[in-house]
Amino acid sequence: MIEVALNKALFIQFVNFVLLVFILNALLYRPIRQAIKQREEKINQDREEANRLAKEAEMRLNEWNKGLEEAKKAGLEKQGELMKGAKDEERAIITKVREETEDFIKKMRAEMAKDMEAARETLKTQAEAFSLEIAEKILGRPIK
Repeated sequence: MIEVALNKALFIQFVNFVLLVFILNALLYRPIRQAIKQREEKINQDREEANRLAKEAEMRLNEWNKGLEEAKKAGLEKQGELMKGAKDEERAIITKVREETEDFIKKMRAEMAKDMEAARETLKTQAEAFSLEIAEKILGRPIK
């Protein structure tokens, strides 16, 4: 059997163990725990920074999308304005052409009426002269 005697060697071993615990704690355990704690703090800081950057990126993406939507909306409004302006201009041109065409037709009708009246006068004069000639030939004598 093993006997444990309480003597000097046990006391020296106990002091040796306590000194070893303090030395290992000071030289090994405390720096390791401190390094682990610093590493955890660094990881937490990096996570917080990553979350902050992700939120900032999402916010910028939302701003960019909002700007894009506003630009699309402004483009569609501008397109609508241009289309309306083009339709108004088209109507104005068509109205102008119609008016010019109507004026041209009126002028041509007036000119045709004038030419027809001149032709009637000419034909009337010629018809009178021609009928006098025919009457003179039929009667065989001059008519005045």
